[in-house]
Amino acid sequence: MYLLNRAEVRALIDERAKKCVSVYLPTHRSGSEIQQDPIRFKNLLKQAEERLANGEMRRPEAQAILRPAQRLLDDGGFWRHQSDGLAVFASPDTFRCYRLPYSFSELVVVTDRFHVKPLLTLLSGDGRFYILAISQKQVRLLMGTRHSVFEVNLENMPKSLAEALGVEEREKQIQFHTAVPGSSPIFHGHGGGGTDESVHKKDLLRYFKEIDRSLKEFVAVERAPLVLAGVDYLHPIYREANTAAELIDEGIVGSG
Repeated sequence: MYLLNRAEVRALIDERAKKCVSVYLPTHRSGSEIQQDPIRFKNLLKQAEERLANGEMRRPEAQAILRPAQRLLDDGGFWRHQSDGLAVFASPDTFRCYRLPYSFSELVVVTDRFHVKPLLTLLSGDGRFYILAISQKQVRLLMGTRHSVFEVNLENMPKSLAEALGVEEREKQIQFHTAVPGSSPIFHGHGGGGTDESVHKKDLLRYFKEIDRSLKEFVAVERAPLVLAGVDYLHPIYREANTAAELIDEGIVGSG
């Protein structure tokens, strides 16, 4: 799986070969449709093979071009962790696969260059933005455009601070409570010289870096702006962890 960015699109545009295969498929994040996605992808690969074979290419050569894509059919984890669309590009020298937050129409194109037009929407600035709502107990990512806002389910994103650090480790390190809602936590250490706010900041920084890593594949596609929502003391810590997104200066301060 590759991260789509302008450099990747440029490389695809510049690719020239006797036969280049481009496959687009709408995919699903959850529900019974997940089981149908690999079946539909298999049918698209059959179409691609027939077009290659009908274009004066021997069938073994056609199958060799599509072999990396065929391997995806047996990868159950790959299909359980999809976004809204899948784009696959294959040639004798290249194989690229992109999981993208955009629902494509089913399409197979076989020519002497890759068909990248459907990708350009992701890079053209359609008003796309993200909202990351964070707290110690919950993380939510919302994606919006000029027309809609909906929640994005990232399977590899930690759901809470405890999950990111490991529940047992977290319990051994510190216990804390908040004296006033929205204020910085008060901490109680367990042995070994105590625990203070700097220790908890390190935990939060680790937590936010895990979130940042999981965001890269999505928000870095077109460097869409990210709005951070959460209690005030979390904002500067998340900004320190952020590398994936164009985090805007003004966040939303409130309960995450």
